[in-house]
Amino acid sequence: MFRKTKIRLVSLYTLVFFFILSALVMSLYIYMDRNSYSSIDDKLTHKASALIINKGKAALEENESESERKVSYLYWGKKGELIKSYPENVFNQKELSYLKPSNQKDYLRTQSIEGHFYRILIMEKRQVNQIGIKPVTSIDLVYNIDPEVTILNNLLGMIGLGIAVGLILSYLAGLILANKALVPIQKSWEKQSQFVADASHELRTPLSVIQTHLELLFRHPTNTIEQESITIFKSLSEVKRINKLVEDLLTLARSDSDEKQIDPHWFFFDELLRLIIEQFAPIAEMKDILIEDNIEDKLQYFGDKNRLHQLFVILVDNALKYTSAKGRVNISCKKEGSLLRIVIFDTGVGIPESDLPFVFDRFYRSDKSRTREEGGTGLGLSIAKWIVEAHRGHITVESKLVEGTRFTIKLPLKERLN
Repeated sequence: MFRKTKIRLVSLYTLVFFFILSALVMSLYIYMDRNSYSSIDDKLTHKASALIINKGKAALEENESESERKVSYLYWGKKGELIKSYPENVFNQKELSYLKPSNQKDYLRTQSIEGHFYRILIMEKRQVNQIGIKPVTSIDLVYNIDPEVTILNNLLGMIGLGIAVGLILSYLAGLILANKALVPIQKSWEKQSQFVADASHELRTPLSVIQTHLELLFRHPTNTIEQESITIFKSLSEVKRINKLVEDLLTLARSDSDEKQIDPHWFFFDELLRLIIEQFAPIAEMKDILIEDNIEDKLQYFGDKNRLHQLFVILVDNALKYTSAKGRVNISCKKEGSLLRIVIFDTGVGIPESDLPFVFDRFYRSDKSRTREEGGTGLGLSIAKWIVEAHRGHITVESKLVEGTRFTIKLPLKERLN
């Protein structure tokens, strides 16, 4: 299923890298090309200006050595005949035929002659008239640019080779990046598939129970509601379980989206915890479990009170479910610097060490049969972790079999939640 996605990603990454690399090397070539011709054109322009000043006389400058490439001057007559050249006899007749004046209107041009390349500056008619030499009607300044052309051609060849190598490297880089990009996607897909499978399984069980009980009702159509009350009660219990499961699934689905789920405001954290203890006190008393608390007073906190209430209901409910008679549950909360540290400890059955890394996973159960009997959905701790992380906090769990379990929550104070 991911093969087509991988091919698309590799193609996309390869094209992106290839175009970036091509753009960079072509920019380098264009810069070198323009820079090379710019310096040559400046030199020819300077020579043309000197020619005007010297009244048409071409000569070497004082700082110009004999070994340097020289600018050649061609003086043309009205009928296109060469009147003279400087230096003399620098071009043969065949080469001069390429340089003969025509209707060429370019002020500067590049000319290829017998495998050599020249940059030619054609002096404007008014400049020639300004010099006042007759019968000359046109003056060309010719400069050999073979070294520059060779360098640019070599550079272009290297660029071509570099682009070919770059295409291969772009493909390899695209392949590596595509593989890395697909890892989290594949993991997410696997988790999602597992989530859907688990949800389907969780829904199938209560639906099967409801269907069975309804079929039993049809076997005794003359029975009264009172006579079938147990069957109806079991069906309603399963309906409630489905409603709870759907509500938890909806909560987690919304947590995975960008939909805002936190509505923060200021409240006293200690009052919230004491309220939860009061709510669970009758249950603890029925099970002969002692609830202890060590909660600091006047703890103001900025967060979603309802979501945090849901968080501690999940944790305290779990603590009571898995703690036997004569056991105890301890809830402590105190301020530590810029954090609130809440610990919920129980002396229950504990969690195997091998299961600890997975307790916050959706639908994960350390004791599947007991959790189902207690009416759990396997989503409580996943929701608890989401609520803590939505408040920019952190939750950890420590546990030993028979000795009990400790959940530690750290919530930042004065944290604005978006």
